[in-house]
Amino acid sequence: MLGPLREDSPRRIRPYGIRARLGAGGMGEVFLGVRDDGGEPVAVKTVRRDVARDPAFRNRFRREITVARSVVGPHLAQLLDGDADAEVPWLATGYVAGPTLSAAVRGAGAMDEAEVRMLGAGLARALAAVHAAGIVHRDVKPGNVMLAADGPRLIDFGIARDTGATPLTTTSRMVGSPAFMSPEHVAGSGRVVCASDVFCLASVLCFAATGRDPFGDGPVAAVLYRVKYVEADLDEVPEALRTVLEDCLAADPAVRPTAAELAQRLAPDSAERWPEPVVQHIVEYERELARVMALGGPLLPGYTPTEAATGSRVAPHRLPTLGTDFTPGLHIAPTQGPGLAPPPRRSRRALGAALATLIVLGAATGGILAWRNHRVTPNEAPPGGGSPAAPRITAGVDENGGPDGSGTVPYGRGVRPTGWKKSWKGKFAQPPIGCSAGRDVIACRLTDGTYEALSAADGHRMWTLDTGQSSRAAGWGPRGQFFMPADATRPTVYDDTVLLAAAGRLQSLDAKTGTVRWETRSGGAHDLDSAPVVVDGLVLAATTVTPEGASLAAYDLKSGVRKWQRPLAPQDISNAQKGNFWPVATDGTVVYAIGEDAPKAFRPKDGTLLGTAGGEAVQGAGSGNNSGCGELRVRGRSAFCANYVTNDDPSGFSEDMTVLRFAAGTLEAQGRLPLDPGLVAEARLTALGDQVITFRRGSKYVPDTPDEMVVVGRDSGRALGRFPLGGKVAQGMSNPASDPMIVAGTVVWADSTMLYTVPIRRDGALGALVKTRLPGAPGPSRTPTYDPVPDGIDLGKELLDPQVLPVGGVVHVVYDDGTTVSVPLPE
Repeated sequence: MLGPLREDSPRRIRPYGIRARLGAGGMGEVFLGVRDDGGEPVAVKTVRRDVARDPAFRNRFRREITVARSVVGPHLAQLLDGDADAEVPWLATGYVAGPTLSAAVRGAGAMDEAEVRMLGAGLARALAAVHAAGIVHRDVKPGNVMLAADGPRLIDFGIARDTGATPLTTTSRMVGSPAFMSPEHVAGSGRVVCASDVFCLASVLCFAATGRDPFGDGPVAAVLYRVKYVEADLDEVPEALRTVLEDCLAADPAVRPTAAELAQRLAPDSAERWPEPVVQHIVEYERELARVMALGGPLLPGYTPTEAATGSRVAPHRLPTLGTDFTPGLHIAPTQGPGLAPPPRRSRRALGAALATLIVLGAATGGILAWRNHRVTPNEAPPGGGSPAAPRITAGVDENGGPDGSGTVPYGRGVRPTGWKKSWKGKFAQPPIGCSAGRDVIACRLTDGTYEALSAADGHRMWTLDTGQSSRAAGWGPRGQFFMPADATRPTVYDDTVLLAAAGRLQSLDAKTGTVRWETRSGGAHDLDSAPVVVDGLVLAATTVTPEGASLAAYDLKSGVRKWQRPLAPQDISNAQKGNFWPVATDGTVVYAIGEDAPKAFRPKDGTLLGTAGGEAVQGAGSGNNSGCGELRVRGRSAFCANYVTNDDPSGFSEDMTVLRFAAGTLEAQGRLPLDPGLVAEARLTALGDQVITFRRGSKYVPDTPDEMVVVGRDSGRALGRFPLGGKVAQGMSNPASDPMIVAGTVVWADSTMLYTVPIRRDGALGALVKTRLPGAPGPSRTPTYDPVPDGIDLGKELLDPQVLPVGGVVHVVYDDGTTVSVPLPE
């Protein structure tokens, strides 16, 4: 509901006194305001100072004000005032006391046909007014629909454009939200027309009628494919309504009804009021608004509207009015009431388990010791005298590096698995899809949901765990639904223990024997990257086998006793809002988890929420889609999030990326890293070092995108090196490559024949590329030819990239066919 102001929140924005905080997005914040001379409350949308310094953004914001002023209608949030040329740009619209359609459907479920007709007729009239003004809205989605007592409101003209205008961006980004786009959006933003809004509105009405996104969920490319070829699922839509919506979802824009015609077709048999649960939801918003307005001043930090209005707590002295109209570090959100739709999310790969907070020591005899244990320097004697202590591996290494998920491994060259003496070759029984390596074992989840462990010393098989639910291989169904046998998570190796969740049980296994030490009821994998995290003597895991209603729970590492539990996601969420609601990283003092609204930081000891990261709104990315902070990586004093947006590549499937930065611990926004868009188009962040960042580029959907590894300076964003991946292979064959990681001051990756290493010099520059042939590596494999469109993606039939697990001075490489080789890290 309405939120209290922060201590640094503005108390005035031009003519409006600020009363409460409505929400946040990526470029600014939205506040509840009121004029000193009274009048109706307004929603004041503001922009961060650093964003406002961009002239192109000011142009877009100025155009948003111009567009909104030109459109007036009963089902539109009217623009009242605004100034794009102020030191901090802002605009004010009428405040809508009610939930978004997204929140209403999550809370009350799908609507009846008559109620959907009422919703659709109102929104169609709003679009008719927009189109009559020569404007295309371009982002009609549930998060941009507010439900007021007297009907729906269409909001947020942030990416709207008049039909005669030219694009204001130089990147020609695709605008809109993937699950609610039209084929014209996919073809390119320059092809979006008024009929595209009608297509998107039909998708919104399908969502209202079924509670599901009509084009499914899953990878953005898969959703866009279904949109492009109009593969909507209308089976649960009532027949009479389905006939109307099918006409709106026609592939040819020319044959779709106009917005005005759609309103006429929906109006008959429409309801006169919202369903009772939605009515009560709106009443709750109105009651909260009345309480805040009755205060006669701002809602202060630490108070709810009820507490402030009833005096149920001793009110502190009112905070003084700040000397400026605005403060830096704000975020942007659609102009709407409380209950903002969740920030966009993308879960391309998860972040690892937990952070070893110590740094890499000397290359010869140093190394990192146990996570959070005493650090021994190369020549330091242990307590009581004697020779220097042997380096010890405590926190395991997975495809995201160490426990912080940064992709950088916290062990130096002097650290090796126990008993490792020479290179070896081993074999898993099935294709591994998620591994973790420690001092004794390499434990992997296989595509059939079972687990196996190889000795880290010599590669012999140590144990197998059958989860009893290996009916078929993992993958994604044709509508993007994730499937994993037994809901098995990726294993986490910690000290002498392997932790995993499968078949609804969190289990602690002896790393050497596979014997179960304890087990307790818990959740399962929400996607491929779900995995337990260990910190401070606790195991952190999700409590549900699906994202709906997920909570984060802490269990005692020795006994499995649950210590606390905190919510991460509500029970009723759409497919597009689902994510990997598991812990993803730790810095040894804070644990980070993905929530339905944004990444969150918790204190491990008692589960206290320390901060929430606002997802950055990227042009073309909306709430409830797969773009934004669906992952988090921690490195030193900062946390990082890769944020993706679909661009206007002719294929319709290409994406650009930005990297957002937050303060570790609090997740307060710290801007974004400087990156060349040309270097990170269709890229994936793989490792964050202290001096460099590595990216993996390439896409099967965008053939012209080079498959390469890119290294850039962390502070400058300047390209330091670009390395082609794959090499030349025979026709019909593939040479898959792993994601690059960083270990002991070296960038390392592998393909089917070679290990590649590039040293990072002390000044941040790169040394020469070193290629080392991997004895026993399988070599190039035949490219899969099965069609994933009818039945979805079967990971048992896919050719998976190798996984590189560098444990200090030893590199394990795990291949698609189960072959595993282990070699020393080249000098």
